[in-house]
Amino acid sequence: MRRVLGNFTLLLRGRGIAAIMLLATTALMARALGPAEFGMVVVMQTYILLIRGLLNFKQFQAIIRYGVPAYDADDTRTLRRLIGISRRLDLYTSVIATAVAVGMAPLIGPLMGLDRDQVFLLMAYGLVLLTSRNVTGIGILRLLDRFDILGKKETIGPAIRLVGVAMAWWLEGPFAAYIAILALAYICENFYVIWHGHREYVRHVGPAPEGEDNSDATMAEFSGLRHFVWITYWQSNIDLIPKHVSILMAGYFLGPTEAGLLRLARQFSTLLAKPAILIRQVVFLDLTRSWNQGSTDFKLVAYRTAMFGGGIGLLFALAGYFFGAALLGKIVGDEFVGAAPVLTLLLLAATFELIASSLRAATYAIGHAAKVLRLSVWSALIYLTLFGLLTSKMGLIGAGVAACVAAILPPLVMVFLIRRSDPASIS
Repeated sequence: MRRVLGNFTLLLRGRGIAAIMLLATTALMARALGPAEFGMVVVMQTYILLIRGLLNFKQFQAIIRYGVPAYDADDTRTLRRLIGISRRLDLYTSVIATAVAVGMAPLIGPLMGLDRDQVFLLMAYGLVLLTSRNVTGIGILRLLDRFDILGKKETIGPAIRLVGVAMAWWLEGPFAAYIAILALAYICENFYVIWHGHREYVRHVGPAPEGEDNSDATMAEFSGLRHFVWITYWQSNIDLIPKHVSILMAGYFLGPTEAGLLRLARQFSTLLAKPAILIRQVVFLDLTRSWNQGSTDFKLVAYRTAMFGGGIGLLFALAGYFFGAALLGKIVGDEFVGAAPVLTLLLLAATFELIASSLRAATYAIGHAAKVLRLSVWSALIYLTLFGLLTSKMGLIGAGVAACVAAILPPLVMVFLIRRSDPASIS
């Protein structure tokens, strides 16, 4: 627990600073552009992030799952072959994601209410995905326990966005200036991870010695690797539904302005959603090592982390209920107060996600990734069904209700899966 909380603190410190900067950025942008144009920025940014998410195999989890035993055994050749596979996957997905984002913009843009100039701007924005080859770097840094670097990375993009948006607001810059600022921030944080990941790789793993050729490395060399990568890929796609797909759906059903309000409420709820991701990222390394060693502390760490997250989340949800409207009015403006009720519900849903974060890492470590994927599919279907039904009748509040109902199921089932496991039974 000391190790988990120590690494979590390193990341949370960066994410905490980033969260403050992101809220300030959001407030400035919303005040500068107004609800309509702010909604347009939200739709365009969500489109880019969704494309990247759909073409991101999150192979950093495979680097942990299959790299921990090799690293602990000082088997650098196996690590080099595993990381080589991940780097090729990074290259292919970044190129394909860029082509899809640019090519689909003329079709998707008008559906989201974008005019011709905004569609062209969206196509140019899509080119930033060429720099999104950072997944392997993230995996290397996590494997080598360099959460301090990852914590600093969290502040780079938000800092650039805050400074850039503040300048655009002060100078009364055009709409395109805000998109350019978002693009620059995305590029810089990607290059930061790529550079540091390569540096740590050279230091701790090192280049292949003379006569060793790892260019022919394939997933077939690692038992279950292909299956694990596919499972985590589809899992990450399902995770995109409440984060990005819901924003585009709100834009389609309710218009860009309502989509902007939903994105604003979700931005505030990331005060909990981001720590949920951090917990899962941090605890996965130690739970994987604990499970491989047959430690009896495996379940204790998973449950304690879940309870810790749930307690923090509940405090935020209560604060949102009592002070959400006043907070939005003070920070963003009175025209955005309508997002307050859905903000409270999204904070409650994020509390359930905080509870589930360490439980998902535990179920991954014991080999139940496929079961978690099926569970997430059912949760996503519930969310999409309720989102479509409730938003048409209740407006934005329906999106919050759908999020809460769908978020309850996963932690309950994952507790059942963990209780049935026995670390002492592994060979």
